[in-house]
Amino acid sequence: MLSFLFGFCLIGPIPADPIADSPLLLRSFNVVFPGLQDSQKSKVFSVEGYRNSFERNGSLSVVPHPGSGIDLYSVVLEKKPSHFIEALMVIPYNGKQFTIMDAYNALGRIEDIKNHFYFSSNRNANIHIFEESSRIESEKRTKSIPDPSLSGLVPASEQIFLYLKDRNFGNIYVRADLSTNQYGLTFNAINFKTIRFFIFPVMRAEKFCAILYVEPLDEGMLLYGMAAVDIPDFVASRINIASAIERRLNVFIAWLNKGLEKTE
Repeated sequence: MLSFLFGFCLIGPIPADPIADSPLLLRSFNVVFPGLQDSQKSKVFSVEGYRNSFERNGSLSVVPHPGSGIDLYSVVLEKKPSHFIEALMVIPYNGKQFTIMDAYNALGRIEDIKNHFYFSSNRNANIHIFEESSRIESEKRTKSIPDPSLSGLVPASEQIFLYLKDRNFGNIYVRADLSTNQYGLTFNAINFKTIRFFIFPVMRAEKFCAILYVEPLDEGMLLYGMAAVDIPDFVASRINIASAIERRLNVFIAWLNKGLEKTE
């Protein structure tokens, strides 16, 4: 769940042909996401951003241009999920244009994930979802390792592993693949161990996929996210899956947003 998410400082071998942080010709939001309704765009450019959740028989509500080079939906569909959530927002520049390197370094601050929370209107309080967050060595060696220092280059591709201690779902282990194109950066996260609700398994290994795509635009930093999970019906009837995913997605968005602020 994007929640489980819901996208982090990276331990795989450094690939060939890293991308220097050179300025590129920026696209506008309307080029990447044409045809959105005014009400949708208003939310995209708001502090909260746009969210939409749907189940297996539903469909996307915000679709990038076919020639944009962005296609998260086909990737999550490979997991044959039962539940989806999509998120779209533009983080405005604040006196400085964000770059792909800024996004790369923000996503590298894994230890900072635990410092972010969501606001519970029912409790009228800020709730920390992730009690612990760290980078780990690999799928077989889950020992925590420190985040690396800030990088001056963005690798063309990289794989990392991370650990999250969720207040409800316990230990979550994630494998994330990072890749870049001429415009932006994609962070694709998949659980490599079963996720449980207390003692009950709610999501088998490889059944959760969350993707974050970030791209500097004329108007600000584009953040496009999608998460998909395959949950058994008897579990879905007992847990508000859409709400659980969205809360965790909101934490990750706040984490990335704050990470970008630190690069200024």
